[in-house]
Amino acid sequence: MRLDFKNNFIGYFKFYYNVLGNKLIYITSLGILVSFLDGMGLAMFMPLLTSVGGSDTASQESMGKLSFLTDAITVLGFEVNLNSVLVVLIIVFVFKGAMKFIQMNSQVNLWHLFMRRIRFEMLAKLQNMNYRGFLKLDTGRIQNTLTVEVSRLNQTVKFYSNAIQAMVMLLTYVALAFLANPQFALIVSVGAMASNLIYRRIYKSTKSASLSVSAKGNFFNKLINQSIHYFKYLKSTNYFHIFSDHIKNVITESEEHNKRMGFNGAVTGAAKEPMIILIVTGVIYFQVNVLNASLGNIFVSLLLFYRALNALVLVQNYWQSFMQNSGGMDSIATLYTEMSQMQEDGEGESFKTFGQNITINNSSFSYNGVTPILDEVNIVIPKNKTVAFVGESGSGKTTLANILVGLLYPDSGALEVDGRKLKDFNINSFRDKIGYISQEAVVFNDTIFNNVTFWAERTPENIAKFNKAIELASLTKFIDTLPDKEQTELGDGGTLVSGGQKQRISIARELYKDAEILILDEATSALDTETERVIQENIEKLHGSYTMLIIAHRLSTIKNADAIYLLEKGKVAATGTFSEMVESSERFKRMVELQEV
Repeated sequence: MRLDFKNNFIGYFKFYYNVLGNKLIYITSLGILVSFLDGMGLAMFMPLLTSVGGSDTASQESMGKLSFLTDAITVLGFEVNLNSVLVVLIIVFVFKGAMKFIQMNSQVNLWHLFMRRIRFEMLAKLQNMNYRGFLKLDTGRIQNTLTVEVSRLNQTVKFYSNAIQAMVMLLTYVALAFLANPQFALIVSVGAMASNLIYRRIYKSTKSASLSVSAKGNFFNKLINQSIHYFKYLKSTNYFHIFSDHIKNVITESEEHNKRMGFNGAVTGAAKEPMIILIVTGVIYFQVNVLNASLGNIFVSLLLFYRALNALVLVQNYWQSFMQNSGGMDSIATLYTEMSQMQEDGEGESFKTFGQNITINNSSFSYNGVTPILDEVNIVIPKNKTVAFVGESGSGKTTLANILVGLLYPDSGALEVDGRKLKDFNINSFRDKIGYISQEAVVFNDTIFNNVTFWAERTPENIAKFNKAIELASLTKFIDTLPDKEQTELGDGGTLVSGGQKQRISIARELYKDAEILILDEATSALDTETERVIQENIEKLHGSYTMLIIAHRLSTIKNADAIYLLEKGKVAATGTFSEMVESSERFKRMVELQEV
């Protein structure tokens, strides 16, 4: 799917066609048919007037070339009289009503399909983004685009479709008016085109305001996310009122742009009828007083053109509404293009398991291409062994973990599994074997069961697997004390349970997953000493059954690690068991003494 487009009528059509395909052609064709039937239905009143007025010359002249309608009735073998024309009118409008129902119902289905496909496609792009690319994007912008801007985009397809239908109606009435009285129709067309020049400036202003609303919406969502994430800090320091004033400024600026769009909409809405009357009365005056035409000769054309001008105003109003929401199209297309350039390679052989070790060979990495975070690092992680990374903040520990799970790739060197480069495998099949437990436990606003099983079906097999996971994570007694047991809701971010319980739930989730590699990134550093001890005992039970990578500040948590790597300024300064490190590394020994391990 392609979501790029050019800022013109055809460019917008291509954008929608890329999403909807031939369904867009189908719905557009239905709209054209309904509009044509509307025009033809009104035109059938002309034979009605002729049948009432008789076949005098004035009646025939007033129809101009629209006399083909009466000729058609005659060809079908019917006499042009009141009864025959009324029957034809009923047939035309009943058929139009049926087509209108089909069209409107199809439109509803099409718009829902459009919304679903756009959101699915954007979600797929987000899911497949590489981590390095994600770090460059504004989370507020992502959230605003996938919620508000997608809804605005859905409005554009509605107004665009309605504008096409109104345009076809306009062209139908104009064509019929030309058949009735070409001279009158030409003069009115000139007046209508002149009025459209006025609206072009309004459209340009509306488009600019719509883009500004999208930009301010991105910024607003970012600030709201931050106010929620840092609520405790902002509240406890009384900084919230200052931060709120900052948000209020953004809201005010956004609403100013909305006011400008509202003003433009009010102008186009209020000018609708005066503009029509001004054009029509001016043309009538010119026809009657300058060209000496009789009012009877222009009556039919006048009636058709009055409807045509109404259709023109509809086109202008729908296009105005389209422009008000067009910022959503720009936002979606821009973010989609950026995310498309940041996609991971989904190719490669499916990863089954590893038998011996994972190695990082002579690898370096930097975020900016200048300052190295890792510098020619060599690390070996044997299967079912516990390996720990220690070092001061900024030494490269977390970056190293991100490389080991395939979130980042070394600038030089290679990450290998059993002697094969990780890039040879499908990266997601490798991550299926990864369990990740961070300092800030990941807990969703749902039940304990759904948090651990990740919304797995409650089959006997999955329930047994769940019970085993919570037993290994020492959660069984805690869950048994709860009235709703495993169906207990945990609240937003796990606010209804303690930090230790959240960490155990995180551990249980990774054990339920059947992960082979567990990464614990400062997993216990935010806990009190007693809770940390209990969690550490749980982790120790897993020793030898899983390949564990532990990133730790507290050295007491890694005393039993099979291998420890001390990182300093992106380099491996020392490696060995705990006791070996104390003997061989002055730096590590000093860290042990400072922490009184």
